Amino acid sequence: MNGKINGIDVNTLNSTIEAVKQNPVLAKCTFSTHTVWKKGFQNQTEISSFVQAGETVNRGKTFKLGGDHPEVLLGQNTAPAAVETLIAATSACIAGGWATFGAAMGVQLDSLKIDLEGDIDLQGFMGTNNKVKPGLNKIRGKIFVKSHASDKQLQELKEMAEKMSPVVNSLKVPVQTELVHVKN
Repeated sequence: MNGKINGIDVNTLNSTIEAVKQNPVLAKCTFSTHTVWKKGFQNQTEISSFVQAGETVNRGKTFKLGGDHPEVLLGQNTAPAAVETLIAATSACIAGGWATFGAAMGVQLDSLKIDLEGDIDLQGFMGTNNKVKPGLNKIRGKIFVKSHASDKQLQELKEMAEKMSPVVNSLKVPVQTELVHVKN
């Protein structure tokens, strides 16, 4: 299989997979963010380089993401809430999986749209009910796909994209979190 499928260069995909099989350390990455709080729920996050196989990879640009809350939730509505960004990261990762695994399977996608929503009970965040966890309870949605692939292929691709998604997996399996307080 040669050329690009779903915007993915299949030869590069296959050579990357082979390189990782030969040297698994190439798959080890550390992504980082730098967030500065402004006021209230407002913050600005910058993302630039990451580490792969122990080496810093400079992306040549810095991405900026704002965070805030809607006014009715004590924010100024200048940017999405963190849980909305998490839901967006989930759909973006699933979409990337559809593109990548579709390319590996030879499945051309004509279009793909993902609508997700997540439920949260803010009593957990507010500390008003210790039986309520301070996070999303459920994420659900629909994936709209246009492709000439069979229903069986699309179902297989859907399952693979969700199963192999680093973001979906991070939500399902507890991620060890280590934060250190540093006084400036």
